[in-house]
Amino acid sequence: MVVPPAPVPLAELPLDEPLRRVLEADGISALFPPQAAALGPLSAGENLVLACPTASGKSLVAYLALLRAVRAGRTGLYMVPLRALAQEKAEELGRFAELGLKVGLSTGDFDLSNEQLDRLDVLVATSEKADALLRRGSPWLARLGVVVADEVHLLRDPERGPTLEVTLTRLRRSYPDLQLVALSATVGNSAELAEWLGARHVASDFRPVPLKLGVYSEGRIHFTDQSDREVDPPGEAVPRLVRTIVQEGGQALVFVNSRRSSEQVAEALMATVRPLLTTEERGRAQAWTDELASGSDEDTAGLRRLHGLLPAGVAFHNASLTPSERRVVEQAFRDRTLKALVATPTLAAGINLPARRVIVRDTSRYDDRLGMQAPIAAGEVHQMLGRAGRPRYDPVGEAVLLARTDDDLERLMDGYLLAPPEEVVSRLAAEPALRMHVLALVASGAVRTESELTSFFAATFYGRTLPLIELETKVRNVRRFLEENDLLQPGDPLHATRFGSLTSELYLDPMSAVVLRQVLERAPLGVGPFALLAAIAATPDLPPLYLRRGEESDLLARFTDEAEELLVKPDEPPIHLDLDGLLATLKVATILEAWIDEVPILELSERFGIGAGDLRTKVEDAQWLLFAAGRLAAAFQRRLGRTISDLSLRVQYGAREELLDLVRLRGIGRVRARLLFKAGFPDRESIRQAPLDRVARALHSSTLAQNVLSQLGRKEDAPTEPRWPTPAPAPVIRPSSGRSKLRRLDEFPSDEPT
Repeated sequence: MVVPPAPVPLAELPLDEPLRRVLEADGISALFPPQAAALGPLSAGENLVLACPTASGKSLVAYLALLRAVRAGRTGLYMVPLRALAQEKAEELGRFAELGLKVGLSTGDFDLSNEQLDRLDVLVATSEKADALLRRGSPWLARLGVVVADEVHLLRDPERGPTLEVTLTRLRRSYPDLQLVALSATVGNSAELAEWLGARHVASDFRPVPLKLGVYSEGRIHFTDQSDREVDPPGEAVPRLVRTIVQEGGQALVFVNSRRSSEQVAEALMATVRPLLTTEERGRAQAWTDELASGSDEDTAGLRRLHGLLPAGVAFHNASLTPSERRVVEQAFRDRTLKALVATPTLAAGINLPARRVIVRDTSRYDDRLGMQAPIAAGEVHQMLGRAGRPRYDPVGEAVLLARTDDDLERLMDGYLLAPPEEVVSRLAAEPALRMHVLALVASGAVRTESELTSFFAATFYGRTLPLIELETKVRNVRRFLEENDLLQPGDPLHATRFGSLTSELYLDPMSAVVLRQVLERAPLGVGPFALLAAIAATPDLPPLYLRRGEESDLLARFTDEAEELLVKPDEPPIHLDLDGLLATLKVATILEAWIDEVPILELSERFGIGAGDLRTKVEDAQWLLFAAGRLAAAFQRRLGRTISDLSLRVQYGAREELLDLVRLRGIGRVRARLLFKAGFPDRESIRQAPLDRVARALHSSTLAQNVLSQLGRKEDAPTEPRWPTPAPAPVIRPSSGRSKLRRLDEFPSDEPT
């Protein structure tokens, strides 16, 4: 489609007055060229693939499609690849609340009942949650009018791509009159994606903020438009590039290839950025530092490091941070208090954090499969570069790679900046993904015969773009595995067993379900927590942690001590773990064991080299697997239901058994529960009978005490004067040298706010 050359004023577009007012109130007076080009097909109800650079306004096109469906009495589904992105999109859709739009959120932490879904016009969900809606045949889908697939180029991602591809294929086959809007970064075969989806193709290189791409070498940036720019000394490349852009009133976003590097580079930038802050900016930076400290009751390594960095106008962003820590960093960067943010590449595919200058320091990273450094894909590098240029703030964006030699300059220029965009290739042929999706298709009734199964995969992006022979062979192997392990009944028509249906409902990898069934068959009534934790850690759904130097001997000793009690043995079907693999699972189990023994997060990080954010992920995965094990035990009359349920609750909160009654209170996690226990409150009944003053004294908060007593059926006024000792001030923290329950996304499980 031909894209108009200039923005089109709202007055010239077929938008009604209420919608126009909402857009104008948000500072939008015209649509960008690709937005205007997409409006016609969108209004006509056509499927659409919109392929444009970052920050070109693709999301607004999606929002307009959702509004159109809702006004026609239908519902809309907005699919995103990441939880943080789901949160961001749900908040952005809130701007249309005055038009009556009711928006809900469903990610790994949030599950909505059918009654809750019925009240929604638009659901923002990860592709996994959308897949789960299809599996259980949610009635809400019957009114579905439009589906938005954000970041659809992530079909090429080995982890997220297969679920996205299967979900899109199922939606199109199940709801033929559905309007599909797919948003993509610039890729080499977006027209092929559009053909697969039966969609109108709108592609553009338009950006509201012009982008200059270049390579820094020996004090100069050499741009692809043949211009260059001197970067004033002194300093090494990264501090120099950061300092000069901050002096011009901009912000810098630096991408590096590891978490450790993100923290080290951020700390190294403190001396560069701090002197450039105004008095007012230092005040705001201190306010964000105070906000960071108030967001958690437990000390973490990230909290300590950020506490020293934020006042200097610098921070880092990586997966080791807790959600509350990441949220403070993101908000401080958005309000321009932070002048430099150092991040790992995962940020580039997630939330919207643009900067005037983006510096990509590393174009290679360690590849575990190869055991060596390997080049980062050009498409991923362009995702990072595309963050340069903040609309409404920056006149131009600069995206810079770093060269160390003349040959390096030429390699970066030709291999990344001047190279054509990469194409999207399907990753559906991965057997772990096929195990899950073949079972789900059969269990949900989406396919009933061998020919229907073949027809389904022929309709996927893989089936439209690659020879089906390899995929068909793998599907046959997967079907054989499912039949041999009693997940599918043999023969045609295809039919899931009771075990297979429950596995699909629980969203388990079938291999994990087989392991859990084996564990339940073996586990004695008095099975200990470590044996169960080691068993779930051996499943594919709880990825192992890599062993650090020196850890093997301790874990080998633990294996020797626990060998007789372990429920998953080395070199045993169905997973055939070798000794190294088994030790890696024992590391995860040992961390979880320390977590439920109330070992502080900071100590866990130092002892095992695991960040608080990574720990949170392991805790959530472990809790979900224990929940699944409990469901399997209940379904097949295993007598471990109570044991597994209690262990699941301990994992959720990181608490010992004596705190289980207390942590069931909203707002009381392991830290506050331990305070109550030490103050003589072993259970909820003892709290219910206690005076408010005494509960408040234990919790150091009259407001929280009132909330707790209200949950227990009591309402009392707060005391006029606090009668407990004020807690000692927290020590000055200096930078270091070096799924089933409704939960808030932004809180670590230790203590949820009221």
